[in-house]
Amino acid sequence: GTTNTSQERSVGAIALFPLGNSTGSWQFWCFETRAYVRRSTWTKMITSDILSRAMNNFALQDPLLPLPIADLPVGEAVDQVTAAASQPNFRNPPAADDDEDEMPDLINHSPDDDDSDDDDDEENEATGQPAPTRRSVRIAAGINPPERMTLATKVREDKNEGTVNAVEAELSQLFTEMEALTPVKEVSKDAEVLNGILIVVEKFLANGDHDKWKGRLVADGRSQDRALYPNKSSPTLAIHSLFTVLAFYAGLTGYLMSKVDIKGAFVQTPMTGPPIYLRLNRKIASQVVRIYPEYREFLQLDGSMLTQMLKAMYGCVQASSLWFALLTKLLLARGYVASETDRCVMRRESGGFIFCILIYVDDLLIFASQAETERIRQFLTEAFTTITMSISNSISYLGMQLLWKDCVFTVDMDFYVRQTLKDWMHLPVRINPGPRDLFNINETSPLLVEQSRQLFHSTIARILYLAKRVRGDIITVVSFLCTRVTKATKEDQAKLENLTRRK
Repeated sequence: GTTNTSQERSVGAIALFPLGNSTGSWQFWCFETRAYVRRSTWTKMITSDILSRAMNNFALQDPLLPLPIADLPVGEAVDQVTAAASQPNFRNPPAADDDEDEMPDLINHSPDDDDSDDDDDEENEATGQPAPTRRSVRIAAGINPPERMTLATKVREDKNEGTVNAVEAELSQLFTEMEALTPVKEVSKDAEVLNGILIVVEKFLANGDHDKWKGRLVADGRSQDRALYPNKSSPTLAIHSLFTVLAFYAGLTGYLMSKVDIKGAFVQTPMTGPPIYLRLNRKIASQVVRIYPEYREFLQLDGSMLTQMLKAMYGCVQASSLWFALLTKLLLARGYVASETDRCVMRRESGGFIFCILIYVDDLLIFASQAETERIRQFLTEAFTTITMSISNSISYLGMQLLWKDCVFTVDMDFYVRQTLKDWMHLPVRINPGPRDLFNINETSPLLVEQSRQLFHSTIARILYLAKRVRGDIITVVSFLCTRVTKATKEDQAKLENLTRRK
């Protein structure tokens, strides 16, 4: 283990349902914390009379209250969940997160948190006993999130030329270009209706330069029945696969590096199954009517608008799976095959060359000859109409600046580092990332106040993201501090400060 405390490493929980991801994880409900958790390692136990009485007592105490969502006390890689064999029918369980490797938010420090598929994602690693309230719970409770600063910063109620144009472009894309939504006047009582959420983000390149404003209308898929979509998850490129490919091509000649962004990827994917509808609130509906005055007749009495999803909208539980299937089907038809160890690495051999396409949702990183690069551009344009392809030896990809020069790849995250450490720059530089007593825990050290603990937690999550990509020299210290995020003390704070001072 990573701690030398006497804390129990197993807790009792009820097995609810499988999450359908690559690690075979299940959703559980923990007796001790009365929270939803998800784990890939557990021991099946018999439901005793004591457990049955405990469950009955919980139901009598607050049968209708939503349960909090939290993670277990210790890191998932080393603990076991004792799961009761019974599976009671909990209504509206929380949505399982399906992104795999989301970049942690760079926050202007105030109470914070954030949302990925596999249990080895970095946010879970930096989590211990009760975790900060997750996004889905905040939305349901009507709690506004803190101000965020990331490579894609959410913007709310901030009207300027960039945000207005982004909203118009998104709605025009959905109703006209992609024909993803069509307004309807009414739906049947048993129809599946999801709420729409419109957000605008300012995206930045890995070096911190402004990239673009981007609007996105998403469906709130938390109310969807996960049991109806057993194949809802889709893979994303593993970081070790990316580095392996970079090492392979670093010393080769005759290849170009390019990046492709497919516009409106999900909403180019036909929706399958029974009809699903999207309700646009009064504010979004007014924007739609401003662009399409002829849709005014579709407004409901409360000013909202009902639309049918013809394409897979972002936020639907099945959207990512449908998109990945569509993209890989196209690549397979063009002669590419998936790697046996990572389905997001597609390759094709021709004339002594090995061409490679790396998939991270709708962002593709490509290594190919000039002729093959042009071939890829042509068939992607034919299939998806609007793509953006940039060919360069310096490309921003997944928050990293990749520079290919003199048979060497340099991976730079300088902007991310500066944003993460902006509140710690006053500290003097140290050579070592951790003190000699790193693994010693002073049980008498005072706990941090909640605001300081949240800052400690978010900083560790961001540094963990960094360490797994470009700073392997600090991973031991970061891994230990990940076990302290829910019970951080003044001693842990000093160890974090020592880490941030590492040159």
